[in-house]
Amino acid sequence: MHVAYVCADAGVPVFGSKGCSIHVQEIVRAFLRRGDSVEIFAARLGGRPPADLSNCIVHEFPLAKHLTTANRESAQHSLARTIAQHIVFSQFDLIYERYSLWSDDTQKHAADFGVHSVLEVNAPLIDEQQLHRELHNRSGAEQCAVNAFRHAGRIVAVSAEVAEYVRTFFPDQTGRHLTTVQVVNNGVDVDRFRPSGHVHDRSGKQSHSCLTIGFVGSLKPWHGVESLIEAFQMMADVFPDTQLKIIGDGPMRDTLESSLLDSSIAHRIHFHGAVPAEEMPTHLTSLDIAVAPYLKNDGFYFSPLKVYEYMACGLPVAASATGQLNELIQNGENGLLYEAGNVSELRQALTRLAEDRQLRKLLGAAARATVVHHHSWQQTLERILEPAVCETT
Repeated sequence: MHVAYVCADAGVPVFGSKGCSIHVQEIVRAFLRRGDSVEIFAARLGGRPPADLSNCIVHEFPLAKHLTTANRESAQHSLARTIAQHIVFSQFDLIYERYSLWSDDTQKHAADFGVHSVLEVNAPLIDEQQLHRELHNRSGAEQCAVNAFRHAGRIVAVSAEVAEYVRTFFPDQTGRHLTTVQVVNNGVDVDRFRPSGHVHDRSGKQSHSCLTIGFVGSLKPWHGVESLIEAFQMMADVFPDTQLKIIGDGPMRDTLESSLLDSSIAHRIHFHGAVPAEEMPTHLTSLDIAVAPYLKNDGFYFSPLKVYEYMACGLPVAASATGQLNELIQNGENGLLYEAGNVSELRQALTRLAEDRQLRKLLGAAARATVVHHHSWQQTLERILEPAVCETT
């Protein structure tokens, strides 16, 4: 099968190291493992392709800089149209597009040419843009969404919450016959992310003296890293041989580091900044406990890549009980859940894991089994391409 992978979002560098970039690369890899060929059409590359993707034909359509929000939105819409115009639809068996705020022509043209298409929706982009950045022409963005959703052969959402966002554009089903939204969670490369032998030697004894608790992700408010630091400070005196490793960068880093200037345990909290994607498995296998400390958020719509990666590495996970994490993690079986935003409960979960090496081992093994059996990227793509699991709205 010859596949056109389309990403008209300049905020998603397809060969970058952001979570969205990794998602693009893994879906493309999954196609290639099937024996398909993939041609990439993107607004931004963000670097050279990884070696295993270097045989893909790549078309880049850079977005020029614009001074005003209105001009930038207009330019993004024009860019998306340009990308669609450069796709020779008759040459492809499938058009796979990552939903972008201003892209609708690709799905319309695919429908006109009778080419199968999948529109992957990763977030409620319109609400996200207005809340966290700037949005001048909301009605225009909504119309683009309606056009793209109406013409897509298949709509895939990474979570039930994102699927519900899509459905709000078709409240009475009059805009499209049999609008379908398929919920397929994110996945993980279970071969690249796997347990390491660093934690236990052959006798079962811990082979390093310091217990390492870790977090991976962009340091943004909703990730709740400040609550993790607070919980760690509460348990630090009881467990003097523990350290906290924070992997990632973002707008909160300076604030978080500044908050520790007068702390007696600042030397046990390490900020490693962003790391290259190829180094992430090594960083994860240096941990003993991994944390996803999301704050309470009624609109939680994420399918967090980091949690799948934690689990694939056989790490015991402490995660806030929110959104999709309530389904992925069965409390006490393949991880521990605690009330989102509740620092005391997070401390209790970390204390329980720090005290019980056997529990860490059992939860970590069960976590890996969960993602190996259900959430590899190959399984994710096969679900996306399997019509029988579609859900009709």
